[in-house]
Amino acid sequence: MSDFLWGDRNARGKDPSRVGLLPLMLPMLLEHILYSTVNLLDVFFVSHISDHAVNSVSVPGQYLSICNILAMSVSSGAIICVNQAIGMRNLKKVNVLATIALTANMTLGILFGLMFRFLSGPLLSMMQLEEDTILGAQRYLRITGGLMIFQCVSMVFNSLSRSMGRIRAPLYINLTVNLINIAGNYMVVYHPEIVGIDPVEGVAMTSVISQFVGMTLAYTLAHGAGVRVSPRLLKPFPRAELKLALSLGIPGGLNNISYSLCQLVTTAIISSFGDVMVSTKIYVSSLAGYVALVSMSFCQANSIMVGYRVGAGKNEEARRLALFVARLSVAFNLFFSSILFLFRRQFLGIFTDTPAIIATATGILMIDFVVEVGRALNNSFAGSLNAVGDVRYQLVVNQTSGWLVSVGGAYVLSTLCGMGLYGVWCAFALDELTRGLILRSRWRSGRWIRGAEERRRTLEG
Repeated sequence: MSDFLWGDRNARGKDPSRVGLLPLMLPMLLEHILYSTVNLLDVFFVSHISDHAVNSVSVPGQYLSICNILAMSVSSGAIICVNQAIGMRNLKKVNVLATIALTANMTLGILFGLMFRFLSGPLLSMMQLEEDTILGAQRYLRITGGLMIFQCVSMVFNSLSRSMGRIRAPLYINLTVNLINIAGNYMVVYHPEIVGIDPVEGVAMTSVISQFVGMTLAYTLAHGAGVRVSPRLLKPFPRAELKLALSLGIPGGLNNISYSLCQLVTTAIISSFGDVMVSTKIYVSSLAGYVALVSMSFCQANSIMVGYRVGAGKNEEARRLALFVARLSVAFNLFFSSILFLFRRQFLGIFTDTPAIIATATGILMIDFVVEVGRALNNSFAGSLNAVGDVRYQLVVNQTSGWLVSVGGAYVLSTLCGMGLYGVWCAFALDELTRGLILRSRWRSGRWIRGAEERRRTLEG
């Protein structure tokens, strides 16, 4: 297993597929931590302006988040194929797929921009906000959403750099982007007399400027890693590659959107129990989100490595790698869940000192041990099945379990059985375990191999 963990550092420069799990996973973990922390800092800065300003920035973020999920999902199909092409050592195919991914995300970025530029008012009116908040949110959304193409393009080049062996490049880019963003927010909020623009618009412009810098850096580093994108690579039009990329990306996008909708419905169920339960859910989810970052990073690294091996025809090695990572993810989730439970009062004290919230959260965190085991299994095998292109099976499993077990179970246990928030969390645990165990069975069965071989032949053509 040492080859899985560390890889061959000397050979990695010429062959990106020789990377190990830890060198690939650690920069991803730092990226996730940085991203989560900077989001909190953005809210912190804007909170010094007014409550209306916080809502003006936070509410549009929900629309931007959904668009980001769609952009990532569309490009992810091509990136999965890129990883397999790297395993095949077919650089020409890598460049064709990279051009497909870039073209798709540029198109989405333009469409998102037009939508937010001309329809921001109607979109925000649906949120039933106060008039002052809507006006501020509209200005923010027209700027950040109108130029969302920068972020859509950046995510493609960052993924390509990582796949081509520049595993630290996205981390350095995100660090630079966030430093620019923090510096700009500081000037806008604390020294408006120097900047001379509306604070909400200033925060939006800072975000766009930092994203443009990130896009430029991402392109430069991906080009330096050997990626070449050009419209000429789309002649003759790569119909088979595009069809394959979309067949992998679209189901993943539907999964992500469905998951977000399930979360919205369960939040609505929780809101019927009062503000204290809603606050408890938000605080526990925020803390548990940090617990899951390590296993999430392992799973993303595993997905890339499995893609390399399937592309090289090493299916048995890919199977063993995924099982190893799943065990590792479960162990890490249990370890950090234990730390969170032992120091729950200190962690919860960051947000609140309300006894009712702390008491309820204590019980929820005990149930969350089961949630994290299921989440580790689910993420591990979902990532592995994504890497080999077995996405339709996942779509059926996720839709069925998400709506029947998570949403349906939350309603039955919390409302009909009178378990309240505890019932919702039990439903979460059942949902994650159901998905995780079914996907684990799918992976161990090896039924994905035939489809993986067919897709490999398509990429060889």
